[in-house]
Amino acid sequence: MPGIEIAGKTIKFTVDSGTVSYEGKTVRYETLSSSPGRLVVRVGRTISEFAYSQNGNEIELLNLGGGTKFKIVSDRGMLLSKFTGGRSERHVHSEIRAPMPGLVVKMLVHKGDAIRRGSTVAILEAMKMENDIRVSSDAEVGEVMVKEGDTVEKGQVIVVLQQKIF
Repeated sequence: MPGIEIAGKTIKFTVDSGTVSYEGKTVRYETLSSSPGRLVVRVGRTISEFAYSQNGNEIELLNLGGGTKFKIVSDRGMLLSKFTGGRSERHVHSEIRAPMPGLVVKMLVHKGDAIRRGSTVAILEAMKMENDIRVSSDAEVGEVMVKEGDTVEKGQVIVVLQQKIF
């Protein structure tokens, strides 16, 4: 039975055509859209959008509306994690968010690009000034969430990064 890890706690669950069951509860869901690295799901009246990546038996999800990160692991994945003490290679996701509202003048990265700490990923125009949006650590671009010419709000995700950890 697969499990979902949230804040260090693993909850076992089952999925059956439009329902998820966990801890004695059953919740109906509907997948509204799916594309590589993106998923939009309705649970009850709530619609949530996720960025996701798969690493072996694990699927990491990042709720783009609230920033909550969680991981779905298979039985084999949970077993491997117990035996290795969690030391297998994994990816941790982080986000580059717009520090202010503005216009995306230039995107300098694409999905899959390896970037170094301090690299500029985008140029954002705000109050007639161009601002370099930089990364704070070495990473790989997991998903580019905006394109040149887009208007962004303060706090909007511009780029999702993947960082390998062991």
